Amino acid sequence: MFLHVGGKMIIKTNELIFVENLEKMTPGALVEWRRQKKKTGREIVDIAEGKPKSAIYTEQQIILSPISSYTLKKRSEQIPS
Repeated sequence: MFLHVGGKMIIKTNELIFVENLEKMTPGALVEWRRQKKKTGREIVDIAEGKPKSAIYTEQQIILSPISSYTLKKRSEQIPS
């Protein structure tokens, strides 16, 4: 199945590793978070236009989404198994 993660981006649910909540991060903490995540070798894709509410981890990418982690969780629960 598929999960809409924001903008025009959809991912396969079997590619999803986990979702991290970024809503409470300050701009400075977000800069440090990005610096640390670049070391993982995953591509960082920002579809949140600099205002991410969540980070969606897949094997290849970290997608910064404007959609809250709570909303993404609810969407994933609505997908039939």
